Amino acid sequence: MLFPYEPRQYQKEMMNAISKGIGNGKNLVMQASTGSGKTVCALYPSVKYAIENNMRILYLTRTNSQQRQAIMELRAIGGGGEKAVTAVGFQGRANMCILAEENPDFRGGSSGEISRLCSSRKKRTIDAIRKKSKMKNGCKFFANFFMMDKLPDEIETKKIISAGEVVSYCRSKEMCPYEVNKKLVKKAKVVIAPYIYLFDPFLREKMAEWGFYSFDKSILIVDEAHNLPEYCRKIMSPRLSVNTLKMAMDEVEQYLKGEEEITDFCTVMIDIISLMRKKYVDFSENGASNDGFIPPGKIEAAVRKHGLGRTDMERFAERFMEYGEMIIDLKEKDGKLPRSHLKSVGVFLNSWMGLDGRWAKLIVDETGKNPRLEYYCLDASVAASVINEFHASIHMSGTLYPLEEYRDSLALEDSELISFPSPFPEKNRKIFYARDVSTRYQGLNDRMLHSIGEKIVDICNSFEKNTAVFFPSHAVLSRFLRIGICHSIKRDTYVEGKGVKQSTLMRELEKFKRKGGILLSVVGGRISEGMDFPSEELEMVILVGIPYPPPSAHQQALQKYYEKKFGNGWKYAFEAPTTRKLLQAIGRLIREKNDRGVAIILDERAVRFRKYIYMQEADNLIGQIAKFWGQ
Repeated sequence: MLFPYEPRQYQKEMMNAISKGIGNGKNLVMQASTGSGKTVCALYPSVKYAIENNMRILYLTRTNSQQRQAIMELRAIGGGGEKAVTAVGFQGRANMCILAEENPDFRGGSSGEISRLCSSRKKRTIDAIRKKSKMKNGCKFFANFFMMDKLPDEIETKKIISAGEVVSYCRSKEMCPYEVNKKLVKKAKVVIAPYIYLFDPFLREKMAEWGFYSFDKSILIVDEAHNLPEYCRKIMSPRLSVNTLKMAMDEVEQYLKGEEEITDFCTVMIDIISLMRKKYVDFSENGASNDGFIPPGKIEAAVRKHGLGRTDMERFAERFMEYGEMIIDLKEKDGKLPRSHLKSVGVFLNSWMGLDGRWAKLIVDETGKNPRLEYYCLDASVAASVINEFHASIHMSGTLYPLEEYRDSLALEDSELISFPSPFPEKNRKIFYARDVSTRYQGLNDRMLHSIGEKIVDICNSFEKNTAVFFPSHAVLSRFLRIGICHSIKRDTYVEGKGVKQSTLMRELEKFKRKGGILLSVVGGRISEGMDFPSEELEMVILVGIPYPPPSAHQQALQKYYEKKFGNGWKYAFEAPTTRKLLQAIGRLIREKNDRGVAIILDERAVRFRKYIYMQEADNLIGQIAKFWGQ
C-alpha cells in the first residue's frame, strides 16, 4: 500500500507522528492547518496499522461533506489483494430511511423514535411475509431486503462506498438502505459515521451490531475535533420546556382521560418554570443574556410549596414514563411516529434525581415564548470517557488551539499534543488588526458603530476582491444593517440572515462565488465554518470584533467549573472557543497552495490572541492592504 500523492511539506512528519502514536496506543491531539492534507495523513497510517494488526477504524465526522472527503481519500489510498481497504459511510435512520422521505410525519423524529418505529414495522413486515398475509403498517423497502438471500454483487463487492451511494442504489431497487448499510458495515475495515453514534449512550449500543464488540481493537479518528467538547456537553444536558409540558397535557386529554393528577402536576411544573424565569432571567434593556442560574434548593423549595417531596417526584417520573410507553405503543399500532411528550417529562424528572455538581441548573428563555429548565453538563468527559477505551485515537482540526484545553476538557488519558505549521507560503496571507475600535459590549454605542461601519465600507469599496464580513452575532449584524451599511457599500452584497433556509443560503453563496461582491455573515455560522472558497472565490475576510461567547449563565457556570477543576476558568470557557472561531473564519482564505488573502480584525482586543495567531497592527489599514495586493 503506497501513499497516493506526492507528499507535501510536513505530511511525512505528520504521518510519522500518527504512526508512532497509534503504535504506542496514544490519544493524539493534532492541529494542522486547513488544506494541509490531514485527512489522508490520518487515514493512511491508520489503515496500514489496522490491516497489519487486524483492527478496525471508526472515523467520526460532524457533517456529511466531511464523510465525502474521507471516502475520497480512502479511494485514493485503495490497495490491492488482502491489503485492499474496505470502507463504508454510515448515517442515521432518519437520513437513510426512504419511508421517512415519503411520510413527512416521520421527519424530525429522534434517533430513538425512528429506531422504535423501524423495529415495529419490521416485525409486522416479517409476520406478514411468513403468514403470507396482507401487510399493514409494514415497510415494503424492508420486505424487499428481507426476502433476499444475500446482497446483490453490484453492491456487495464494492470496496469503498458512501452512505449517499447506498441510499441511491437502494432507492432504485426499493430496498432498505439502513439494513443494507448494516450488512456492509460489519465487514468494512473503516466505518465513517456521525459523532452521535459513539457519544450518545443509546446509539453506542448499536456499535456491537456493526462488529465493534471491543473498542480496544479499534482506532478512533475524530474529524473537525474542535466541535467535540461542546457537542459532548449538549448531548448530556437534559431539558424540560413549557411547550413539552403543554403537549404532555394534550396527550393526557387524548389518551388518558380522567388522569387529572398528571395534568395538575404538569401545571405545577409550568408554574415553577414561569417563577424561575421571572426571578432569575434578566430581561431588562441592558440584560445581556436569556438565561440565569437557579440557586441551589430553589426548585426543590418551589416544589415543596405545592406539597410535593422527592418521593413524589420519583413517583411522578415513573408514572410519566409508564404512561409514555403506553402511548408510544398505541401510536406504533396506528403507524404513527412513536413519540410521547409524557415520556420526555418522565425522563427529565428521572435525570433530575441523579445529577451532581458536573451539571448547572439553569432557566433558559431564548425566544421569550418557551422557557425551559436545563441541566447544563459542564464536563464534556461525561460523554467522551469512551474515547479512552480505544486502542488509540486521533483528534484533528485546523483550529484546536489551545491543545491542552481540548485534552483536559475530554479527560484524554495517555495523550500527546502536536501541532504542524501551515505548508503554504507565509507571504500569501496577512492578518491585520485595528486598535482604535472594539465591539466590546459596554462600548458599542452609536459613535463606535459608525466608526466600525466606516472602516468596513472603506475596505469593501477600495478593493475589487470577494470579501466576507463576519460579525460576532446576528444581533450585532442587525445593528449594522439598521444603520444602512449595505447602501454604503458600492458592490453587490449578500446577507446570511438568521434562520435562512439551507437551500436559500446555498443559492446566494453560489451567486456570491460566481459574480463576486461582499458577503455579510456571522462567526460560528454555516459560512465561517466548513464552507470552501478556493482561489479567488474569497480573498478578504473582515472580522468585526472578537467573537467571545456572549455573557450567559452557561458560560459563567463553565468558567466557574473549570476554574475549580483546572485553575484557569477564563482560558477554558472563553479564550479557547474564541480562538477557534477566529481561526475558523480566517481559515476560509487559504485552501490551496497558490491562494492569497487578507484578514482584518476590527477590534483592539485582538492583541490578546497574538500567541495563537500571527498578526500585525494596522496604522494605515487601506495602505497596508493595498501594499499586500501590490496596488
